Amino acid sequence: MRIRTIRPEFYQSESVGSMTWKTRLVFINLWSYVEDNGVNLDNPRLFRGQCMPYDDSVLDDIEDAFAELEQCGSIIRYERDGKRLLFVPGFEKWQNIQRPGTCHYLPPDGWDKRGRKIIPEDSGQLQEHSCESPEDSGQLHDCSRSRSRSRSRKKEEENKFSSSKEITADCYHDSIEYAATDRTIASEYANLDVTGAWNAFAGRHQGETRTINEWTRLWKGWCQRRANMSGIPPSKRHIHTWKCSHVLEALGRDEETAQVDEKACELADKLNKEENHDYERD
Repeated sequence: MRIRTIRPEFYQSESVGSMTWKTRLVFINLWSYVEDNGVNLDNPRLFRGQCMPYDDSVLDDIEDAFAELEQCGSIIRYERDGKRLLFVPGFEKWQNIQRPGTCHYLPPDGWDKRGRKIIPEDSGQLQEHSCESPEDSGQLHDCSRSRSRSRSRKKEEENKFSSSKEITADCYHDSIEYAATDRTIASEYANLDVTGAWNAFAGRHQGETRTINEWTRLWKGWCQRRANMSGIPPSKRHIHTWKCSHVLEALGRDEETAQVDEKACELADKLNKEENHDYERD
């Protein structure tokens, strides 16, 4: 079982409101039941044993809830490698997993191993441009490059003004800047309950609007003060090695199959460089 959070938006959701109360309870328990990529065995008996150990006669209710959740798109039921599995789409978006653990099952096709939706390349769509003959292939190429440049300019403009645009704390929570700041905080204060800190922070600043840079500054300061008041000392920064858990997990290895080879050493060096870059930028 895993610690999860429930956002206030859950209770106002029309799709959630249309569920029976039993299905709603099963759905909430599913978040703790699934692994950090949103997947676990599609097994009502196993689910009951982990999430409802005191309820002996609810297997039929659980199966009915699974069926209702599948029908409304809140879970996906599928088979992989001879196992019946279920997946909660959008799980990684709604649950802020600071350090994902090892997951034993892969999500369904169309989702990566962390449970994120795979967005296909749009090159096929460009081929459907209304150039009428093979002789127009050069024009098609120019059109594609023109569209690409247009998208790049639009993205630059969005980035230019996004730092000055005022947003709510909830919007900031969904931003890439928040995710990057959270990684920094998690590395500096490994024992800090970041989820609890955010809930208190969001409650304190409910209804306020600020720029992303201001939210980042306030959020960092909030966590530092909360850690200090709780007596949590700053953590030493983790240095990746060829046998650390992050490298082993990325390579699909464990402690028994760990080995000092070029691939493991290069990956450890890459992770250290990326985190050093994030630390210097913050």
